[in-house]
Amino acid sequence: MKNYLGQTLGLTLLVLLFLTGLSLVPENLTLGGFQLRKMDIFADIRSEAFPEPEKDIPPSDTTVFIPEDTLSELPLPTAAADSIGPLPPKDSVYFGKIVEDYSFDQQGLSRFFAAVDSIKFGRKVRVAWYGDSFVEGDILVGDLRDTLQTVWGGAGVGFVPVTSEVAQFKRTLKHNFRGWATYSIVKKTEKRPLLGINGYAYRPVQADAKIHYEGAEYFRNTKAWTEFRMFYTTGQKTPFVWQREGDVPKTDFLKVQSGKVGQWLWEANYPGTTAFAVRFPFADSLSSLLVYGASLESGPGIYFDNFSVRGNSGGPLKLLKPDFIKQFDAFQQYDLIVLQVGLNAVTNSLSNIKWYEAELDRTFAHLRACFPNKPILIVSVGDRAGKSGTELVTMRGVPAIVAMQRDLARKYGFLFYDLFWGMGGPGSIIEMARHRPRYANADYTHLTHEGGKVMGHLFAKLFLEEQAHWSTKKQSQ
Repeated sequence: MKNYLGQTLGLTLLVLLFLTGLSLVPENLTLGGFQLRKMDIFADIRSEAFPEPEKDIPPSDTTVFIPEDTLSELPLPTAAADSIGPLPPKDSVYFGKIVEDYSFDQQGLSRFFAAVDSIKFGRKVRVAWYGDSFVEGDILVGDLRDTLQTVWGGAGVGFVPVTSEVAQFKRTLKHNFRGWATYSIVKKTEKRPLLGINGYAYRPVQADAKIHYEGAEYFRNTKAWTEFRMFYTTGQKTPFVWQREGDVPKTDFLKVQSGKVGQWLWEANYPGTTAFAVRFPFADSLSSLLVYGASLESGPGIYFDNFSVRGNSGGPLKLLKPDFIKQFDAFQQYDLIVLQVGLNAVTNSLSNIKWYEAELDRTFAHLRACFPNKPILIVSVGDRAGKSGTELVTMRGVPAIVAMQRDLARKYGFLFYDLFWGMGGPGSIIEMARHRPRYANADYTHLTHEGGKVMGHLFAKLFLEEQAHWSTKKQSQ
């Protein structure tokens, strides 16, 4: 019998050589009007391991603000003074290590640290953190808040919403609610009411609409609070029932505040309460009542209000009405405004960021109108990774968006922090996802709670180092 073993091996070798050749074909090669896909027969045996998704990580953003635009190439980061602003970019060696001061008076965080310095005299210092899903569920901000409250004082989570998509995901607060209609800067609706300082508004649409807040044990400083302040507007005197832990329900009324922000206040001596509930017996049939949230706090110290909105590219913040936001600020008196967005604008196919630059340009101007004479800190987009062919790499739009955000900070005289390099630069989100315990989810976009702890402590260290530099400079004057 004739032996075909040699022919079989030869044919196998030819097929293997052919498939190997296909693996070397460049990605997106067009042949005869057809675009060939990248093929890699060794992809399944590479050493690169992709971790399973973290089970308790919230889903990725569902609101997308990415118009198709392929007219030009990504801009290269600049390193010299130009017509964008009076101050050139800082030396790249400092990216991710300092807060870059592009304020026109070069006062940086001086006013903020002067406020922190006055905590010992009974002052409350507040930070408004506008972010996207990167800090959703109080990831990062929760650890930052708890660390600085331990150092500077204060207790309580600060501003909390009425409803939340990630209420069960938070470690800073136990939060239950029912019977509410929710409006936001990213939720499409035919008729949007005046939105509150966090980009949301809430209306009780069922009888006995309820909100229940309970302190959480995970952090040192969010277990209890001595002050509960609820923000609202209403065209008529509105009854509601409130109850603190261990006490009987009590009835009170919201005063008429038509089109203007009102505040209902409850106070108690230390140790305060570890739970507080509010209930509205009647549905708002006249569409008169809007509740905007509450603030849970205890005495002098630092408070970080997390205004994260899933799907917020920055542009939707222009829906906030400056005059209305100033009414909130009259109650809150913020000492620092933080804007951290960009996650929703990053894709691997992004080849032009002019549309996003124009959007953020308008947003920066609008934020200045909402918070005049307040220091504003821009936190750049962090690292985000995706597949390029068969390789997992930092998405090509990330460095360009970071450079653009820095340039806009220079233009408006804002402060700037390079989160991309603070995380470690290109590929850092991949390393965080591979770390054990995982610091990032397998979507290579969002942090886990453990990763939020790492980055929260990084920001706390950053603030404390900046404060030390401010103190040294103050003493030398």
